[in-house]
Amino acid sequence: MTAMNEEQTTEFSTASERSAVPEPDAVPERTVAPEGRPAPQDVASDSHRPEPPPDPEPRPEPEPAPFPDAAARLAALRSRLDEACRRAGRPLGSVTLVAVSKYRSRDAVTAALDAGQRDFAESRVQEARVKWPQLRARHPGVRLHLVGPLRTDRTTAAVLGFDALHSIDRTPLAAALAAAMTRTGRRPDCYVHVDTGGTAQRGGVPLDGADAFLKECREVYGLPVVGLMCLPPAGQDPRPHFRVLRSLAAAHGLAGLSMGVSDDFEAAVAEGATVIRVGRALFGPRPRRPRDRTDAGPDGTGGTDRPDPRPPA
Repeated sequence: MTAMNEEQTTEFSTASERSAVPEPDAVPERTVAPEGRPAPQDVASDSHRPEPPPDPEPRPEPEPAPFPDAAARLAALRSRLDEACRRAGRPLGSVTLVAVSKYRSRDAVTAALDAGQRDFAESRVQEARVKWPQLRARHPGVRLHLVGPLRTDRTTAAVLGFDALHSIDRTPLAAALAAAMTRTGRRPDCYVHVDTGGTAQRGGVPLDGADAFLKECREVYGLPVVGLMCLPPAGQDPRPHFRVLRSLAAAHGLAGLSMGVSDDFEAAVAEGATVIRVGRALFGPRPRRPRDRTDAGPDGTGGTDRPDPRPPA
């Protein structure tokens, strides 16, 4: 896919400039039918012109709160996480807080970085490639997680750009990642995404195929699988799904459990989560998602690898 062109605009002549015979360089006025419908002559003339480019991608909406509030938001979120660990009888610091920064502007992410956050997640390879190089150069110690669907033709970029991949869910992807790791020499942590709800709408290997797929990832392709990830179906109690994931991980000797988002991370901590993925609780309501396209915008927002059906984190 290629990047979309910017919208082109056409200058129209004013009423005072119109004449029966237009000047050589003048553009005849186009009649606009009621309610924005093209007039008949527009249809006829447009049939001989190249198709106009689509509308430009919408820019993300303004952040919901002033950026200086990022430190207060982060402190409140860490306090909630610490309290969840205490209630679960778990050591403080045993759960990694990953800030989901997909669709967020560089300014919003910078505010979180300045407040001390170092683990972030993106759902699109191209968006991360535009947004993060400068941010990482200015803020050492950043770990970047990929939490969205990954196409096989983006595996090399994903291996080079991310420190953890949370969406391994099919054999062709496992094979492509193994090849990319061999080429690049990088081996980011891998989490197998398990469809604990059986809906297939949010991706993930089916639960009844998870044992075989895990064995394939580790023994056939040699992927550095460190844990499992799940996205419970919306509207359901997430705790049974967290327990299923924990049981499956224990059966395979895996310590990593990537589960829990803004609405349910306390329950995930109680069920053994080692990584929680939080966006709205830190940044506020998520900006409107840009329409799917390949290339990210100039501020690093937008872009896609394939449609992301996942709800806000």
